[in-house]
Amino acid sequence: MIEDFETGIENCVARCARVERSQSVHIVTEEGAADTAVVEALTESVRGLGGDVHVVNGPVIPKDRPQEIPPSVLDAYRRADVLFAHYPSLKREALHPHFPGESRVRVPNRARTVSLMSSEWAGFPYSVQRALATTLDTLSAPGKAWRVTSPNGTDVRGTFGSRESTVAQAYFVEDEGGRARRNFPGGVHSPVVAVATEGMIVADHIAGFGGMPDRLRLELKGGRVVSIEGGDPEGPMHEALGGTDGFIDSWHAGVNPKTIVPVARADNPVQWYSYSHCSPMIVHFHVGRSHAPVDVACFDQTIEIDGRTVYEEGGLTIWDEPDVDSAVNASGMADSMMVNTPMTRN
Repeated sequence: MIEDFETGIENCVARCARVERSQSVHIVTEEGAADTAVVEALTESVRGLGGDVHVVNGPVIPKDRPQEIPPSVLDAYRRADVLFAHYPSLKREALHPHFPGESRVRVPNRARTVSLMSSEWAGFPYSVQRALATTLDTLSAPGKAWRVTSPNGTDVRGTFGSRESTVAQAYFVEDEGGRARRNFPGGVHSPVVAVATEGMIVADHIAGFGGMPDRLRLELKGGRVVSIEGGDPEGPMHEALGGTDGFIDSWHAGVNPKTIVPVARADNPVQWYSYSHCSPMIVHFHVGRSHAPVDVACFDQTIEIDGRTVYEEGGLTIWDEPDVDSAVNASGMADSMMVNTPMTRN
């Protein structure tokens, strides 16, 4: 247990954040959001690498006032070279206007408990995760054709557009060292911009909502939603989708096979999705060209790029790609790490 915990901490600090000597490193933690042992271990690891570490604690941000970011937390974001975030109530949409072009390394850390930091999810080599993500980024070149299908009836296709995208720019900002935002344990590949989208998305989940009493079916033509059927009888899912411009801006899927979902979907669908969408067993589409799209997700997807299968029934199939194979061999990880951890769906 101790060895696994230390592996997770090293993977987070040295492999993901890549902390260097003399960097200003801030750890921002929402009240009650992270185990003290995790914060302390991150602090000691940063110090061991020569970083100048500062721990900033703050209150929960009210749901009805998401823009009220505590001044000390906002100051940490301004000052940090590297920032570890344990702040689930601080939403990306509220933070984005303050930092539309990030240059720091920001690590939203989901392994906030000793148990999660000791898991295979946290221990999955970050170098392999990055190789998987960047390989998918390379394969998803503008102009190539893609198709996504799922057992429940999704069959949608299109081409990849340029990397310029409202949603994509909000999610990830590139710098010389890679993504400014490096989710840990992670992760998903970069959002791929969708063009000329046609077909049907049969949603298994919509971010922010619980179960799906009657699967939601979105018909797509010319890159946007033209009809919606099914969903919840009260209509809030329809209302949320109707509040967007209807365009499928982009989509991406999970790339960490060992993703753990520590909460039940019925108990907390928001937290459930925050964890589960890192698994290769989910692909999600961003509906709406804004910094606050509606995420529409499908399970057990098969994804083809120019006729080549890169995901098959929720499993990654690019392990033999040169960069991925090289990263796997260099990491020394066991073959069992390539196998998906089963995902709780209820």
